[in-house]
Amino acid sequence: LVSSVVVSITNIALLVWEAMTIHSIFLFFQLCVVILKFSLAYSVKLSTTSTLPRTSATPSELHRFLASPANWPKIVASSHSVVSPTGKSLDEPLKIKEKVDEIFGLPPILPLSVTWRLEKSVPPTGTKAGYLEFYSENGLKSIASDCRMQFEINGGDTEGVSDNAGSESCVKLTMSYDPQSPLATLATPVLAVDNAFALKVLLPSVLSSQVASPLNDFRRLMGILYGIAGVAHLADCLTDSRLLTAANSEPFLALPSLGQAYALLWCAVGPVALLASMVGGLVADYGLILYGLIEVFGAYLLQVTASPASPSVFQNAIAVQGIVALAW
Repeated sequence: LVSSVVVSITNIALLVWEAMTIHSIFLFFQLCVVILKFSLAYSVKLSTTSTLPRTSATPSELHRFLASPANWPKIVASSHSVVSPTGKSLDEPLKIKEKVDEIFGLPPILPLSVTWRLEKSVPPTGTKAGYLEFYSENGLKSIASDCRMQFEINGGDTEGVSDNAGSESCVKLTMSYDPQSPLATLATPVLAVDNAFALKVLLPSVLSSQVASPLNDFRRLMGILYGIAGVAHLADCLTDSRLLTAANSEPFLALPSLGQAYALLWCAVGPVALLASMVGGLVADYGLILYGLIEVFGAYLLQVTASPASPSVFQNAIAVQGIVALAW
């Protein structure tokens, strides 16, 4: 009898708990819907600031760079391409009221487009900051409207913005839009990260790469060499694996799955370093560092797993990357 009562009470408790859980989940989703609908009534506004050395770009050069839409896909990860409705060259700064179609997303699978119109363009001078404002009334159809992109360009650590004053150029991006769909609200964090990555990482790297210097020549050269090496390593792995067997390792096809995965990563990081070198600046440096770390660690794995051991492989890898670091 006691057992039956306990079982009955337990079953009742489980039913109550299940009902409460389902009800809580239902209420949670209702709350999410209410929050998303509420958020559609308000505009979204995002701001990002970046400081660049004037050796990369003066305020005037920065204004010209940002006013030329052909440069946008170089610094915005989500931007695929730009097209002029009138056939105008987009390598030059737009004039007031001129338009440009920015294609982003994953074309042709998921092509998204926004038509921007240049509303204001104020080049920086010795007494005032530069300013750019692009506007799109329709924005992204059924997702966002009244889209606005504003750039403020000044002289950083100085009061004026003369190209010959100070040591820094500052740019502030303010982006705003009116959500027309919950998707526009949910995408806000992604857009914030995209904007920050564009201004703080890609913009300085691209501008730095355009300055003629031995360091930029070295970055491009090493990117090309690492790209070629990655392809050559892949071809070697898929054929007779001479590089691996020379280090007393098993051929690629005889390696365990984790070993094969790391070998493929080693091959892939070469083209990655090449792509990073095309961006330039710190991005190029990160690509070279990544290649070096993966190669050195791979050599270490060969040393501790090969039979008989080949200590010279690890030492040689360190020596080669040390030479690259000194050359940098």
